[in-house]
Formats: sequence, C-alpha cells, structure tokens
Amino acid sequence: MVLMLVILCLSLKTPLKKVYNLNMFIGFVPLSFLISFLISSLLIYLDKRAAKSGDINIRESARTLHKKSISRFGGVAIYLSTFLTILATYYLGFEWNSINIIIFLGFCFPAFIIGLLDDLKIYMRPLLRLILLIPTPILFFIYGDIKVTNLDLGYFDDFLQIEILAIAFFCFATVGMMNAFNLIDGINGQLCSYLISIIIALKLMEYLTGNNLDLSSEFKYFTNIFLGSLIGFFILNLYGKIFLGDAGAYFLGSIVCVALIYAQQVNNFSPWSVMLILAYPFTDLIFSVIRRRYITGGDFMHPDAEHLHHVIYKRLKKLKFQDDRIRHLLVVVFLTILNFPYIMAAIYFANNTAALISIFIMYLFSYLLVYFSLSPRFLLRSEK
Repeated sequence: MVLMLVILCLSLKTPLKKVYNLNMFIGFVPLSFLISFLISSLLIYLDKRAAKSGDINIRESARTLHKKSISRFGGVAIYLSTFLTILATYYLGFEWNSINIIIFLGFCFPAFIIGLLDDLKIYMRPLLRLILLIPTPILFFIYGDIKVTNLDLGYFDDFLQIEILAIAFFCFATVGMMNAFNLIDGINGQLCSYLISIIIALKLMEYLTGNNLDLSSEFKYFTNIFLGSLIGFFILNLYGKIFLGDAGAYFLGSIVCVALIYAQQVNNFSPWSVMLILAYPFTDLIFSVIRRRYITGGDFMHPDAEHLHHVIYKRLKKLKFQDDRIRHLLVVVFLTILNFPYIMAAIYFANNTAALISIFIMYLFSYLLVYFSLSPRFLLRSEK
C-alpha cells in the first residue's frame, strides 16, 4: 500500500512539484503524513497477527503502563516515512539538498538499529547499549561537521577548542539526549507532542518575525517532512495503538539534537537556546539520576515509574479519571502547556545568553515545583 502511494506520487511529478512549490510552510507534510500513517497502521496489523500466534509483544518494565500487546515499532514508521518522502522530493527534482538529509538519516542509522534490537527483545546491558550509540554522534561530528565548540561558559569553552575533548563532549551530550528522549516517552503521544511543539514554535516564530530566522530551504523542507511523519504516527500513538519504541526514541533524540545545533550555528544563536528548547528531556534525565541515586537509593540506570509524566498520570488516577485514554491525553496537554512557553522563549531570546540562562533556571524550578507538589513523598525522603 505504501509502495503504491509513493509510485502514485512519482507518477504525478509535474503537478506535485507545482503544488508544493506554492508554500514551503506546508510542503510535503501531507505526503509524509500519509506514508507514516499507513506504515504505522501496517505495523499495528502485523503486531495483532503476531499476538494471535502467541508472540505477545509486551515488554515487562517498571515504566510499563499497558497490559496488552502493542507494537513497539513506531520509530520504524517515522524513520521510513521521512526517508521515503525525501527520496520522492529528490526524484521530483526539487532544488534543495535532499541528499544531505539522506546522509544525515544514515548517520542516525546505527542508533536506530541499536534501539530496534532492543525492541525486538534482543537484550543488551545498559552500558553496552550506551557505548554502541556513540558511532552516531561521531559520524555527525567528523563527516557532518556538527560540533559544539562554544557554550558561553568562559574557560570551559577553551577545552572545547581541543578536538578530542570536543568529540568526547559531543558524544556525551548526544547519547545523553537520546536516552533522555527515551525516558520521557512513557505516555501515549507525549514525546511526539513535544517535538511537534518545537517545530510549531519554529514555524510560528519565523512567521511572527517576518522570516528573520535564517533557516535554509533544506532545513525548512526537512522540518515539514519530519512534522508530517510525526503527526501520522502521533494520531495512532495517542490512542495507544502503537508505541515509539527505543528505535524511535534514539532516532528522534539524535536527529532533533543535531538539527537544533545546526540551526543554532547557522543563525549564530546562543548555545543556550538549544539548551532551553531541550530543557524538558534534559531536566527529566538529570533529576531521574539524582532521584534514583540519592533519594530512593537505587541503581540510577534501572528504570522506574517515577518520572514527571508518571507522577501526573498517577495523580489523575487518584482524581477518579477512569478512562485511561483521557488520563494520557490530559498528561500530554499539561506537559505541553508547561513546556511550550519555554520553547517559544528559547527562540525569541535566542541571541541573549543571560536571558536564556535565567529562563532555564526558572524552568528547573518550575519542573521541581510541579513534581514535588504532585509527589511530596519524594521531598520528605530527601529531607530525611
């Protein structure tokens, strides 16, 4: 079905090119949406077939909230739909560097495969998995020229001028963000809604500032294609029909992190603009490590169900929201309301490092305030 759709689009080469050249803002969103939705639907169907044959795809984990077989291969849908749509634009002859984006998707492939192996229930020790994720940032650093050599942190920036230290820091940050994306992907629709919010904020700020954001045509087309792929999966994910899986979380973590760094460097924005946009996964990751190690006294690499989205979900359950889908939706809405203003602020104050750092600190306090207000038992533990 997906192949037939791509063939149909290619057969309409001239009409499609005229239509999508009209508006770069929505260019190729419908096509990537349809491909993503169809691939996701196919994966749901295949998983149901597998469930009937006895191969139940339930992953027992401390973070698990579902009790039935649900496909964990949503990342495959997003990756393939993005790739196939970009291929279509290349065939249609659009004048943008689609080959560069395809190469970048190739750089994400090692991380995507490591996540996919875990989704296929091929067990790897957490430390080994972290090590096997490193090739992706190395490829971006060496061949994609995506680097972090400035954090506006005085003497620390001098160390980043040393290439080996710059590579080490970039690998540490990117692998950390991949895992942070995996951690916040615990509620139906949560991670995708967060990424959709980032893209909408970029588009909205570009519109409000009269295209003052220096975003290249390749970046704009990619974000459009990426947005369609996310929405196509998001609709089914929100209703709990399919999950993103580790493959999806690792892929999204790597490509989003790199795309934001690219946009920051092209526009010469403060590096703290990227930090503020990614404040939610960053804060959740750091707080999770501190919580597990120093508050609950457990292994910081062992998963739990005490992330902010879990805490909100449990509180909604206590408030007698009986419908599980409604609880998931309310968590997504709550976290979107919490995060979206900070994402907009990160773009609006993109050249003001002092303002960005101040707002970042405000976000940390906001996160902790919400968390301990909804789960005061952890505050009592920390006081002990």
